[in-house]
Amino acid sequence: MKVQKVSILGLFLLVVLASLLASAAASAAGEGFFTVSQGEKRVQITPLESAAAAVDYYKFQNGHSNTGLEKADTAVLFLYRDTATGTVSLFVLLSGVAASTAGTSSITLSGIPADATFLVKDDSDDFRDTWQITPPTGTFTNSWDAAKGDGAVIGPLGTSFELTLYPQFTSGITEVTALSGSLPTPQVITLGLTDPIVFKATPHIPPVATFTVSPTEPRVNEAVTFDASLSTAPDGRITSYDWDFNGDGLFELATSDPRATYTYTTSGTYGVTLRATDDQGASARQSLTVTVSSLSVTVTRTISTTEALPGSTFKVVIRIETERDLAGAGLQENLPIGWKIKPLENAGAAFKRAAVQWVFVDQVKAGTTKVISYELSVPTGQELISTALPVCFTITGTFQAITPSFTMPVEGDSRVLVSSALSILTAVAHLVPRAGEDTEDSIDLRLSEKIEPHQLARALEMWTNDEPVPWTQGARIDLLTMKQLSAYSYTCTPVDLPLPLAPKATITAVRTIATPIPCRNVLLNYYGPDGNPAGNTFTVKVEISADEDLYGVGLHEELPTGWQVIPLENSGTTYKASRVEWVYPTKLPARTTLTVIYMVEVPQTQAIEMTGSDPCYVSGNDLYGVVDSALPCQDVIVAGDAAVDITDCLSVIVAISRWDVERDTIDITLSNKISFLQVQRAIAFWLEDEVVPRTCGHTIDYETLKTIIAYWLTNTDICDPLPAAVRGICDPVPAPCGQ
Repeated sequence: MKVQKVSILGLFLLVVLASLLASAAASAAGEGFFTVSQGEKRVQITPLESAAAAVDYYKFQNGHSNTGLEKADTAVLFLYRDTATGTVSLFVLLSGVAASTAGTSSITLSGIPADATFLVKDDSDDFRDTWQITPPTGTFTNSWDAAKGDGAVIGPLGTSFELTLYPQFTSGITEVTALSGSLPTPQVITLGLTDPIVFKATPHIPPVATFTVSPTEPRVNEAVTFDASLSTAPDGRITSYDWDFNGDGLFELATSDPRATYTYTTSGTYGVTLRATDDQGASARQSLTVTVSSLSVTVTRTISTTEALPGSTFKVVIRIETERDLAGAGLQENLPIGWKIKPLENAGAAFKRAAVQWVFVDQVKAGTTKVISYELSVPTGQELISTALPVCFTITGTFQAITPSFTMPVEGDSRVLVSSALSILTAVAHLVPRAGEDTEDSIDLRLSEKIEPHQLARALEMWTNDEPVPWTQGARIDLLTMKQLSAYSYTCTPVDLPLPLAPKATITAVRTIATPIPCRNVLLNYYGPDGNPAGNTFTVKVEISADEDLYGVGLHEELPTGWQVIPLENSGTTYKASRVEWVYPTKLPARTTLTVIYMVEVPQTQAIEMTGSDPCYVSGNDLYGVVDSALPCQDVIVAGDAAVDITDCLSVIVAISRWDVERDTIDITLSNKISFLQVQRAIAFWLEDEVVPRTCGHTIDYETLKTIIAYWLTNTDICDPLPAAVRGICDPVPAPCGQ
């Protein structure tokens, strides 16, 4: 037996070297913290380990891997550590057992470490497969036959990486799993087929983030404590706690203190996230849902006006409602400098004028309401801090309690616009109508901002008579504003708020014109049997309806200059003569018809245009109208009849239908049907070739006489076609041939 001698020093060195190698191997075996994640799923994993190199462990034979971990029609993914060298690599096994079917796949990678490459290319000589890595990205595609498989090994990955796989399994793969733990029975983690898969490693264990919430059912404006004291850093210490209190993805607070407080001003459900970061820079998160109940205490300010004049006075009311007992409660209001306060109601609280503070000496009981009110006077123009008007002033305030401890802002109204004139809406809402013709209207800003019926009635008078509205520097109410006033009044909406939403309506407005002679003709310079003018007036009817309720309905008609309108039927509307406008100040219910009827008088001096080719030329005069509503805010042009014809002459047939045989003259009050006596008179006109009066020199010819007789024999209205479709006198004349 041959014996080799070893010196004491050499033996010592060998022992030390063996010890170091063993220590390194042990360190490598337990080094790092690893996770696999997909979407919201995140699992801590342990690399599978053996003393074999990755290539040897893959054991490529018979066209596929032979690790013993393959599964038919399954993509098996795991991290593998070579315990001899401590290197970590990623295994991708695609099917590879006798029961597997053929398949194809394409996997794209990102986050590949700089030194990593394909340690194994399964079937690299298969023309169907492709392989490419250019860190940090790469891709490989595989195709395999039935009972075969494919795959790859990427490494070395190092001790810190975040490797993402974007899989596209075209065929042959019906399941994806990740493995963790020890051989030969690793833990199986089920993953999805399509979403990105992330393998992540850090050189040390990240912290564990956890926190509690107190109270567990917080309310609005109540301080909530978030306690992360139980968060830990296994191999270090936590140096930063970052908080996202409302789930918007932004961390509102970063602190080294594990405890934080936050107050929610509105009720709702909020996602709260803690991000704990340790001294190695590693972080972890925890998220909880916090449901914040509605206010247990509400404090609301109501200001009687949003507009004021220098030197004016208005009213402020603060309502305090609580669902829990309050001890040590107080209210503080912050007023503009120089504004004078006069307390009206203190609700049992002690009031300190100099600081504008109220303190409740007694406990405020749950279920009670405390009302504090005061008047506030605006300084005169010379005393105002701001001399340039208009200017907006703000009133703020806070309500506090000692038990339970909280501070909350006073909600509700806060802004007042001080100007040299009020808007019409504000002025009418605070109008004190005059008691009689010998008194004047006044304004009281302490009134509410809702328009009462008596205020609306006075506004209608102002609109009708073009009267200026007090405190508006002479402003007058127009049709648009009058409709708004009506809508605000009827819906009981304060004028500082927008009108409520209303469904869009289909509004129908139709005009019908009735003239004294056929074909919508107006006859000038005609005087009736009593000697009064009779042919220069006609009647107009406008019918308005909608498929939805309308509020503040208005009608505006435009007529030629000098034409006089005489209302006949207003149906609850108010008429303004100077503008030919009507306002319906209440609600017009859906599918209800509003009818406005008026008479129009055309001046006898109306100019009639004459042409050389037609001495009886008729001039046209249009009527144009718009119907609209304030709520919903819509308008529509009035349809139907839109014009009358002004003339000095009648057609021959119309003149015969209006012939008073006994008086032997024209009477336009007669009907549209021709009588036997009128036919006899027409025959006389025809026989004598006599000019028919009021026809601009026309006589009755052969064809016209036959037509007159036909209307008499058939008892047909002269504006209707005769039997056998003979055109009536009011029917449009056909265009000449070729036009």
